[in-house]
Amino acid sequence: MSEMTDNQIQGGTSQQGFSGEVDSDLLIDDLSYQEAKTYVMQFLTAEKKTERLLQEKQQAFNKWNERLAYAEQRGTPEQVERVKQELHALIRERDQLIAERDALHRKNIILKEKLQLKAKEVEASAGARAERLLTDFEQLVNVDEYKLQEATKNQEAEDELAKLKAKLNHP
Repeated sequence: MSEMTDNQIQGGTSQQGFSGEVDSDLLIDDLSYQEAKTYVMQFLTAEKKTERLLQEKQQAFNKWNERLAYAEQRGTPEQVERVKQELHALIRERDQLIAERDALHRKNIILKEKLQLKAKEVEASAGARAERLLTDFEQLVNVDEYKLQEATKNQEAEDELAKLKAKLNHP
């Protein structure tokens, strides 16, 4: 994954909202099926990584919450303040990860639908190619059959001509 893609996936880009802005992350129509599949997999992976980071942040939050309880019982006011600052930072980071995860999840729903449509288009175009090949084959068979019929007619005409020549030579 390129750095630009990483940043787009991790940080997200604009959402399509009421302003009518188009989210460039969702523009996969011009990609081949394989490219689109790889692209969607990157977004799915980014969502999973974000979910894992969110779980880690929640564990850290729980640990610092316990430290706050301990600091409030036995610590100094400075210790309590430091723990609270750490908790506030963790809350901001957790909220940011939740927003990123939710944005990635919404994008993944749309991207998976678009990928399924692309897969159907690929199947349809493969079916159309097969139909064209079958039609071409039938035309070739028809041409070959025509040639065979012409060759048979020519052979019959030559046979008739040979019979007539034989009759004329042997009275």
